[in-house]
Amino acid sequence: MMKPVLCGGEILLDFLSKDVGKGLADSMLFEKRPGGSIFNVAVGLRRLGVPASLLTKLGGDEFSQGLMSVITEEKINTECLRRDPDLKTTLAFVALNEEGKPEFRFYRDHAADTKLTVSEIEHINPQDYSMYHFGSIALLEKPASDAYLELLDMFHGEKVTTSFDPNIRPSLIHDRKSFLQMFYRVSEVVDILKMSDDDLEYITGLADAREGLRKMPDRANALILVTLGKNGAIASCGGQSRHVPTFNRVRVKDTTGCGDAFMAAILSGLLNSGDFTALSMSKLTGIVTFANAAATIVGTRYGAANAMPRLREVDRFLSRHKNEDVQDGVSG
Repeated sequence: MMKPVLCGGEILLDFLSKDVGKGLADSMLFEKRPGGSIFNVAVGLRRLGVPASLLTKLGGDEFSQGLMSVITEEKINTECLRRDPDLKTTLAFVALNEEGKPEFRFYRDHAADTKLTVSEIEHINPQDYSMYHFGSIALLEKPASDAYLELLDMFHGEKVTTSFDPNIRPSLIHDRKSFLQMFYRVSEVVDILKMSDDDLEYITGLADAREGLRKMPDRANALILVTLGKNGAIASCGGQSRHVPTFNRVRVKDTTGCGDAFMAAILSGLLNSGDFTALSMSKLTGIVTFANAAATIVGTRYGAANAMPRLREVDRFLSRHKNEDVQDGVSG
């Protein structure tokens, strides 16, 4: 039986604008959805048949109670979940602008997911898990950031696979220099690094993804993935790099959660394929194509955790689109 993936990071509520293309400034109607990058990945893994454990902290407000119900419904393991009745749930407002890019604004007053402490993770045994996936806005505030980085060192020391998605939200970063120091420290250790093209541009200052990749630390055994929105994704490992196009002929409703669905599908594919450092580029391309399909499905729905696809849905999508010339669509 497969060990669970430990997913460490934020869980929150997304309020998604129903006014497509108006951005946050002009949106009037919002719909509440459970979300948070790391929680979305945990839900995505479970729906793809991979066991997942969530490491985070929940508050005591009504929003936290609702999120706990979703965790239970999705059959996500809670042995690492912590509660504090005096804390609150992070709220995120999301709206697509005229270019179809999501705009985010977060409200984190006494937010529970920022308050996880190192002492609350000391009991975790890396050998109980198949992988540790972490990142996103959970790394932007202490004490939670210290706890998640401490776990990285623990898993790395035990030679258990680690996976990182910075999922950068510039509006939450108060000190870019300090953030980049943290990012490069993490990227030099983790086994799997996933970024969007916007993330990579923020990190390197380069708009061209391939040029940006050349600025990343050169680690022969690390897998680096860059999602390119409608242009697919780039996978780089073992000195080889390949662009994998995504799917066209879909009507995009909302891109929130596409990158998280991509991430969950990548981790699922890798866990079902053995040692990813020994994968052929052909096999890795197949996994990225599967992840592109999962992300594209989410783009046809209103996003966040509710939109994560199930394994049968991805298989059915791939079967329907197997002869399609994949060029346009959504991958993260």
